[in-house]
Amino acid sequence: MTNTKSIVQKTASSVLFSLILILGGCNDGTSENKNDKPSILIESVTVIDAKSGERANFNVLLTGNKIIEVSEKPIEIPSNCTVVDGKGKYLIPGLWDAHVHITFTPGLEQAMFPLFLGNGITSIRDTGGLIDKVLPWKEKSIREPDSSPRLFIAGPLLDGLPNVYDGSPGRPEISVGLSSEEEAIAMVDSLAGAGVDLIKAYEMLPPEMFKTILAAAKKHNLPVTGHVPLSVDAIEASDYGLRSMEHLRNLEMSCSSDHDSLLQARKQMMAKGKDELGGVLRSEIHASQRLHAFKTFDEQRSAQVLAALEKNSTWQIPTIALSTGGINRVYENEDWKKTFEYLPETIKFNWKDAAKKAAEKESSELSVSHGEWVLQMVGKLKKADVKVMAGTDTPIGFLTPGFSLHKELEMLVKGGMEPLEAIESATLLPAQYFKVQDSIGTIEKNMIADLVLLDANPLSDITNTRTIRAVVRNGTYYNRKALDSLLNGNQLQK
Repeated sequence: MTNTKSIVQKTASSVLFSLILILGGCNDGTSENKNDKPSILIESVTVIDAKSGERANFNVLLTGNKIIEVSEKPIEIPSNCTVVDGKGKYLIPGLWDAHVHITFTPGLEQAMFPLFLGNGITSIRDTGGLIDKVLPWKEKSIREPDSSPRLFIAGPLLDGLPNVYDGSPGRPEISVGLSSEEEAIAMVDSLAGAGVDLIKAYEMLPPEMFKTILAAAKKHNLPVTGHVPLSVDAIEASDYGLRSMEHLRNLEMSCSSDHDSLLQARKQMMAKGKDELGGVLRSEIHASQRLHAFKTFDEQRSAQVLAALEKNSTWQIPTIALSTGGINRVYENEDWKKTFEYLPETIKFNWKDAAKKAAEKESSELSVSHGEWVLQMVGKLKKADVKVMAGTDTPIGFLTPGFSLHKELEMLVKGGMEPLEAIESATLLPAQYFKVQDSIGTIEKNMIADLVLLDANPLSDITNTRTIRAVVRNGTYYNRKALDSLLNGNQLQK
């Protein structure tokens, strides 16, 4: 991917100019009304979103970056307009990946935005990175909205001491370890001032500091997501005001019939291991409790936990494609390994080598039990009316940016969701999470034009979200040729 960096650095105007030339039609600079905003009319398409369901044979008019009309009736073609034949095709809102780490793998950052847009992902939620590293990407997404996915950032993981992601081998520095409640308040205030969209709390936080972070974030109207801290029960975390939980992490220990004794044991281990590396201590705790928790899963206790999550509107981002790695072993799949070809050369080589080594190992009992439990929990979350957002944790777990979101949707359906519910988890619900549902997440008049045009019906088979014919980002239309150029890291052809 030798030219990916140049793609990322293209300005919105140059991308739009190149795309106009690719599309052809009346947008060639010869229109009589040169000052008119360019329009795109998608005719006779089946429109699908979580609010209105499936609407066949509709016409959708875009002007500038807005949806101007969505109608069963014919729409008069305006001047300076490109007409797209939507017969036999399906139009869905732009997709979200609600759990991403842009700066987790050095050297991959430059490739992220093209890979997301090339896969129909027009909004992403970065859930952990040092603020000075992730903020420039947020600024870029604002500065160049036509060629960048919309980006919401949390800044660093807010952890206790010892902290997990401290920069030690195998654990990139994406967190800060906090030593006092005063320091926690100052950090939240600083991040709010820097322009984060949410706060992420992490596993090694003691209960009082965890509650302090929640209170400080509330003053700034910032939602707090995170892992359930190891020193806190999941019901407590939800009651305290945790807005969402990532990976269902540590939820399994609260759903065990031995939840009380497991919690007390964790607190003792954390006190005893206060001088260890945070990542090592966390691994020791997980190794001692998680398999036991899966084996002692209690339906009645689980129902209590899920009822609390629903009552408090504590949403879940299960990252199910990642969590089922032990049973699906996606890294053994030849079709999946083909997605590595879109990665920068060094990272592609490293991933192929690491995937080969992973494939040579047997899946552990813990990994298999974890995957089976997560699949089971998706159906239970649905039954309990606990909201779920689609997120992947890319680039962790050999999950190629962009491509992995479609795998996540597939696994959510395998876990018990209907295809439209899976689409909702990657469109409307993330928009509602950030209270921007009046602008994005559905296909309606006056919404921002973030759209994905598909060749096959995702309601018939959720894997059809992969059949992308075109992507619209902020009103800019990327046809298949332009998308292939993004994915392959080549300059858009002029």
